[in-house]
Order: sequence, then C-alpha cells, then structure tokens
Amino acid sequence: MKVAAMLMRVLPMAVLVARLSAQDVSISPMSWVYREDPPDQFPAPKRPCLPEFPDELLKTADFGYVTEDVFVDDRGKRLSVEYHATIPVYDRELLRLEASSSPSFKSFSPATRDGKPVNSRVHFSVVFNPASARASGPDATPRLLDAWPVVVPKMKAAGDDTALFQKLMWATVTLDEQGHPTAVKDAPAEMTGLLENAVKSWQFAPARRAGRAVAQDARVPFILIAENHGLAKNRTPPRVVRQVAPTYPYSMRLSRMRGEVQVQFIVDIEGNVRRPFVVRSLNPAFDEPATEAVGKWRFEPGREDGVPVYTTMQVPVFFALNGLEDGGSAGIELRRGGNPSKLPEEWRVDVPAKIRSIVMPVYPYEMLKGDVTGSAEVSYAVDEQGRVGISLVTRADRPEFGLALQAAVERFEYEPALKNGRPNKSLLGFGEDFRTSDARLVTGDDDRILGLERKHPEKIGSSKDLDQPLKAVVKRAPVFPRSLLGRAARGDALVELLVDEGGHPRLERVVSASEPAFGYAAVQAAALWLFASPVSKGQGIVVRVRIPFVFGAGAPGSADSTPP
Repeated sequence: MKVAAMLMRVLPMAVLVARLSAQDVSISPMSWVYREDPPDQFPAPKRPCLPEFPDELLKTADFGYVTEDVFVDDRGKRLSVEYHATIPVYDRELLRLEASSSPSFKSFSPATRDGKPVNSRVHFSVVFNPASARASGPDATPRLLDAWPVVVPKMKAAGDDTALFQKLMWATVTLDEQGHPTAVKDAPAEMTGLLENAVKSWQFAPARRAGRAVAQDARVPFILIAENHGLAKNRTPPRVVRQVAPTYPYSMRLSRMRGEVQVQFIVDIEGNVRRPFVVRSLNPAFDEPATEAVGKWRFEPGREDGVPVYTTMQVPVFFALNGLEDGGSAGIELRRGGNPSKLPEEWRVDVPAKIRSIVMPVYPYEMLKGDVTGSAEVSYAVDEQGRVGISLVTRADRPEFGLALQAAVERFEYEPALKNGRPNKSLLGFGEDFRTSDARLVTGDDDRILGLERKHPEKIGSSKDLDQPLKAVVKRAPVFPRSLLGRAARGDALVELLVDEGGHPRLERVVSASEPAFGYAAVQAAALWLFASPVSKGQGIVVRVRIPFVFGAGAPGSADSTPP
C-alpha cells in the first residue's frame, strides 16, 4: 500500500498501524478537465508520493481535499499546477513535498492520442478521509473519492489582491446506496442549484452499516472559485527555459530560518518576466531575493490559438540554508498568553493558529523623521478561514505605533486554529519594537531617501518633471480597518510617498484621512505598490506622488484607490 510505504520511513510500527486503521490519504484517478476530446491515454506521474495525514487533524470528522489541475506538455513536462485546498494545512502538506527532494507529481509520461504524445490538462484530487470513512470494515460513513472546485459565475476575481481568492462553503449532501449525490441541503438558497449540479461530477463511496451499503447524509466542504479562473482550452501556459535559484540572504544566515514566498508575475510575449511581486510571505526578509530571482527567469511564452499572449503566473519560492531536510525554524512562532481555560468555550482550541503570511508595519513617518522609537501590541481574532477580524491596540508607547502595527496585523493570513479537527476562531496577540536601526522596518534605501529629503529636497521631482506619466504596475488594495466596522461605512485617505529610481515606494505618510485608521490602512497598502521607474530627461529620479484611497466604495468593508 502506498500510504504504508511512505509512512514506514518516518513512523514506528505501532504508530503506523494505529494511523492506517484511522485516517488515510488517497489520490483520485486522473480525469480530463474539458467536456470533449479527451486523449486516448492520460498522463501518468512517474514517481507519485502521498503526503502524510496532518497530525493536527487526526481528530477530524470531516472530509478534506486538495484539487489539482495540471498542464502536462507533450514531453511530459509539468508546465503549470493549480491547487485548491479546503483548509491551508492540507495545501501545506503538498507544498512540503514540492519543496523537498521526495518524489511527487513533478514529472509525467505524456498523454497520447493516436499513439502520439500530446499536450493535456488533467484533474485529480488528494483526499484526506476521516477515521469514520475507513475503506474496510462493516461500518463506515460515506467516503470521498474525488472532488472539484465549484465555479461561481458571479464571483469575479479582480486586481492583484484577489489572485488567490477563493471561498469555502459547507453543505449537507444526501448520498444514496451507490454513493451518488441526490440532493444538497443547508446551503444558501441561491447556491443550492449550483452545488447540486457541481457535486454530480464528484465521486463517493457509500456509507456501510453491518457490511451493507446504505444511504446517508454527509457534511461536505465546497471550494468556490471565480468564473474566469484557469486556462482556456486553446491556451498553453508558458514553459520555463531558465530558472535562477534565489540567494539566501546573508543577514539571515545565523538564524537558519526557512522561508516560502508566493510570487506573482506576468510572462510577456517574448518570455520575459514582468512585474514580479509578493502575494504571500512568511518572512519579509526573503521577499526581495525571491522577486529578484523570479525576475531573472525566462520562458517560452504562453500561447492562445498558437499566438503568444501575456500570461499571469504564480510560483512558490522556497528558502533553506542547507536544504529543507536540514530543518531550521520557519520564522515566527505564535504563543498563546494567559490561561486558555479562562476563555469562553467557543474560543478554546486544540491546535493554535499558524501564521501563513505577514507584512512588516510601515514606520510612522513623523516618528521616523524624528528618530522616535517605541513598541506596540495588538490583540485580534482570527476566524475559521484564517482571516484577521476585529483587532484592538492593547499597548503602545505612541498612538502612531499602535495604529501602524494594527494596520499591518490586519493584512496577516493564518492557517486557522483547530478544535476537534475542525477550523475554529481564536484570539491572538502580536507585538513589535519600532527601532530606526531595525533593517526589517527601515531599509538602507529608506535611509538614503530620507537623507535626500532632508538635505537635498530640490533633487526630488514631481509629476511635471517626468518624461512619461508615472504608472503603478502593481497596486494593492487596502484592508478596511476592522476597528471601524459598524462605526463607519465609508471613508477616505490621501497618502504621500516618494518613489525611488527603481519604482519602489519609500517614506509613506498620511496627508489626510477621515479617520486615523483609514490613513494607516492606506499607507500599509501603498507600501506594497510597485511603479514603473520614474525618468526625467532620460535619467532615473526620485519623485513625490500622492495617492487618494476611498473605503467602502463598493460592498461594505471594501476599498479602492486611484493611481497617480
């Protein structure tokens, strides 16, 4: 059995037997993504390897899965892979295999049609079934065999911040004695028909009672994705022809920390990488070397109907000083303070939330300019999706430090806490020391631009000095301040910043804001923008710009901005 073969390398026999009698991991058969023209033979992985069942979820009573859409070219090369996971912990297990030297779904024998190798795009699922859904024995709950994401026509992905956007919805599915879905219950009325149609393509094994198959309801997680997600049938993704390995930062060598940075970029019609930027990062110290490395990659361009086209891509970039197998800390560890037993029952958890992505707070401009130091702490709630909800500044030497940290924390992402094997909301806290000597908060370039502003302000240009209007090539939307939900439906902020010769924002500051929290949320977003390099008379310059942000322009809690 493949699961046993993998686990035997890392678990003693007693533990192995216990685990195999309970939870297990399986892989669905491959299927054709499109409605027509399947190949005669699907691609087959040369060396598949199953992930382990996460220790954190050994108590789970729910299905879990990761769906994969894989594009394999006629040489057996995997050109792209699209993951969707019910909860991040399952996705993490697959990414861990990707980053390691373990065999996995990295190389394939190509699909064939009429005996000839052809390009193909196939789907399969890695399914994590609970102990109650065991494959053998007289009694069992329904067992999931294969699942697909649900495409929602009205859910549109828009802008850089929604590139990874998906939603999870739970519903009850009625399964007959053959394991066929017959109805969906406990879903919003407007979604029921869509889910019933989607689940028809899923596969289940029926429940068993005293050795006989029986009809039974099952609690099922559905992954909802945007309508325009994925490749068109007649579109071929870019093929990498040169990859440059990232340089492990010298300043991080003593820490030996591991890192993972998700980078999004555009491959142009010549195969060059354009606009690489960080979508998710566990340690911002790795952000710059990750984007620098990806910026040097080269591709055969993606094609549509045989014609080269611009293609948006995302890749994970992994950092480890001596290889991931050598270990090393992943960076930030969360610690629960106080006595958890004093929390209300709904906030108590078995496994705490794990931080998945952070951003560094923007050093408040007036504090930086005056070399003022201090610290702040923020307490906040993380919901079942791993998103930061309401937050509160619990301590701050200066109000500016508290607001800056709060704006950063509200952009954090987590693997949600677990209780009885299910995602659960949790309460957390985060503290930060603001020191102008801390290179994480104030880089050498920040110091250089601050010195330029102090000593030679005449050398800082404005929009009228530029050969071409300044263009924002990467924009990140601000997060509507959680502290203002229920208090303010709309708001605005005006942010000023300096754009350096490379197009990077520096020294962001609030000019005006209808509420201070709007100003700090806007500054935190503006710090993540990227501009085309400003040029005056053929030479790169530093330029001062202002960006207006509007909060609540669309749905409640939304925000928008106008490029300079």
